[in-house]
Amino acid sequence: MEPKNFFTFTTLLHKCTIIIMFTILTTLANHSRALDRQYEACVPRTCGNRLNISYPFWISQEQESFCGYPNFEITCKDEEPVLRISNEDYIIKDFFYGNNSLLVASAAVYEETCPTPLHNLSLSRTPFNLKSTKADLFFWYNCTKKPPDYYTYPIDCASNATHYSFAGFHEEILVKANYSIDSCRDSVYLPVDVDTTDVGNLLQMNYTEILKTGFFLNWTAHNCSSCEASSGRCGFNDNKFVCFCADKPHVETCDHERRSVKTKVIIGLSVGFGVMFIMAVVFFIILYRYRKKYAPSPYVSRNISSDPSSVAELEKADKILGVQVFSYTELEEATNHFDSAEELGDGGFGTVYYGKLQDGRAVAVKRLYENNYKRVEQFKNEVEILAHLRHTNLVTLYGCTSRHSLDITRHRNEINLSNLAINKIQNKALHELVDPSLGFESDYKVRKMIYSVAELAFQCLQSDKDLRPSMTAVLDTLKDIQSDGYSKEKAEELDITDDVGLLKHGPPTPSPDSRTSRKTTPPSSN
Repeated sequence: MEPKNFFTFTTLLHKCTIIIMFTILTTLANHSRALDRQYEACVPRTCGNRLNISYPFWISQEQESFCGYPNFEITCKDEEPVLRISNEDYIIKDFFYGNNSLLVASAAVYEETCPTPLHNLSLSRTPFNLKSTKADLFFWYNCTKKPPDYYTYPIDCASNATHYSFAGFHEEILVKANYSIDSCRDSVYLPVDVDTTDVGNLLQMNYTEILKTGFFLNWTAHNCSSCEASSGRCGFNDNKFVCFCADKPHVETCDHERRSVKTKVIIGLSVGFGVMFIMAVVFFIILYRYRKKYAPSPYVSRNISSDPSSVAELEKADKILGVQVFSYTELEEATNHFDSAEELGDGGFGTVYYGKLQDGRAVAVKRLYENNYKRVEQFKNEVEILAHLRHTNLVTLYGCTSRHSLDITRHRNEINLSNLAINKIQNKALHELVDPSLGFESDYKVRKMIYSVAELAFQCLQSDKDLRPSMTAVLDTLKDIQSDGYSKEKAEELDITDDVGLLKHGPPTPSPDSRTSRKTTPPSSN
């Protein structure tokens, strides 16, 4: 197919794909508009914090009253859900829909600097009942006798020089202190979710902080599990429980209607995506053939690698697929004939050299280890990806070449840096990895710190993820080493010359090459 005809075809294919997608989206949009108004209205909401509010609760001024029970109306105040029970406002701290319970705390505790509860919690004629509570906090007001200083919480705003108000957990403590509560004019109590046996923690809190822990309530309402399992939403309309469905309300579930709608949607989507898939396959087949014919790859394949004349032809091109093609001679000159003194490091596929091009650009040149077709294909994928990436944390790809060099004398087990490190450690040759200027041979403290870092590195290089430490543990260990936390005795325990040290971890992680031989899919580039 000629380029002109090819682009005409792709344009037509693109338009057809857009039309199909538009048709599918239009169908779905029409279906969405047909959803029942009540079903849409009762979608779970929040007051702005993390708590989801759904049946049997509903938010006034944001949802319709049929989305929940009358006594479960919630108002949002400062992004907090507030529930009114017996003419008192309570902030909902958490919902537990699975067991019909919630954690609440008096709103007055958050609104006032010195809250003074004046009556006991009343749940009569409400759909709520008190869940088993851990403790009750008592409040005594207008007492003529000063309370003991221990195990009590003064209420300064309700006290003066002659009358005292305070809070406490156990009336028995006051009796043992010869304090008579008969000297107090009023008393109330409120449930709180605290452990009264933890005396030390309680004494560090004031009574306001204790009240903020809240208490648990259970609610009574029709169970919504069957309705939700059929993809419905529960509500309360005409004084009865209703399951709102996508099409129309039903008393219990939405199974029949949901199956019907679901079947139609699945059929429509299957047909649409089936056509799109076939068109996409045709498009990529034609695109592949076009690129193969009009945009030859700059990489050495099995056939090209054995034909030097083909390689030379590729090097004559300036750019292929937007990537500049250098001659092998240019890169040789830039790296001083791949001088070992110019090595920057080793990767999974080859050695990286420092070089300088003729135009003065400083570059890093990656040279493949061996003329292996699978490695060339993997390296090709890496180049094609880097050619389209631009990021401050990534080096810019300037170009490539296609000349034999894309032999290394280093042992195969030392190609991978992690394998090299493990081999050196297990062969008691850690000194070969360490810069002599650090004082490894002369400074005992430095040597022991390096042993500790080597132990940590060895753990991080384990192939089994369960044997590798977490990043938090790594950071803590490094800080400990930096602050000289490893004492002489502990450092000796980690001495890699001891069989109970690093050598106990078993054989090194298999090299990338040994893993490749056991897999049909080549590993991705590092």
